[in-house]
Amino acid sequence: MSVKNIALFGVIAIVLGGCISTETNPIETSPDDAAKANLQLGVAYLQRNELNLAREKLEKAVVQDPKLPSVRAYLGVLYERLGETRDADAQYRMAVKLAPKDPNILNTYGGFLCRTDERRKGIEYLVKAAENPVYTTPEAAYVNAATCARGIPDMELTGVYLRKALRVDPYFRDALLQLAEHSLETGQALQARAFIQRFEDAGPATAESLILGADAESELGDAAAATAFIKRLEIEFPERAEELRQQRSGANDG
Repeated sequence: MSVKNIALFGVIAIVLGGCISTETNPIETSPDDAAKANLQLGVAYLQRNELNLAREKLEKAVVQDPKLPSVRAYLGVLYERLGETRDADAQYRMAVKLAPKDPNILNTYGGFLCRTDERRKGIEYLVKAAENPVYTTPEAAYVNAATCARGIPDMELTGVYLRKALRVDPYFRDALLQLAEHSLETGQALQARAFIQRFEDAGPATAESLILGADAESELGDAAAATAFIKRLEIEFPERAEELRQQRSGANDG
């Protein structure tokens, strides 16, 4: 059995319309159970980017149980992918109405608002998610809020939320990398160096961390350290190194 098939196995026996069929007898099931089964199928199709099939299952699920918040949220995700922004917003808002304290739904809707340029409003939802005591990954919601603030742009607010993320998890790599970039953008190269060091203490380097490391060292006047970062980039991420070379060559030519 392939990995893709495994994603659907276990709910594939659902017969739309409220029954589960077996080889012997049909077993009646409630609309709620049928909705949850169609939700599972719809999410599986959504993960595989089979959007027409996802739409069929999720729209059937919402008819079967209009008050299931997760169906509304996933319909929002689906409609957003399809470019149906107004319908996506309506579904996300209904999900929030049905589950106003669900941090996952708040985080999802906040992200949508940020992507549709309602950034201040989006940040409110993201912070509500982060501050919910039952949310298991508040640091991620804070980073989302920082990313949203950066798009305003509000650099002060960006730094506030990135530091909130680090207070939750001092070695949260997404926050460390963004704080390194934020520090460089605000003229604090020494802080950027410290964040890059912490990032590498927490896990392997990435192409972006090596580029930021080189930029920080260049700003600090340490040419040897900057060159060392670039050499690592060329060895570990040769394609990204070539892209960087071409970008900077084009910038210099311009």
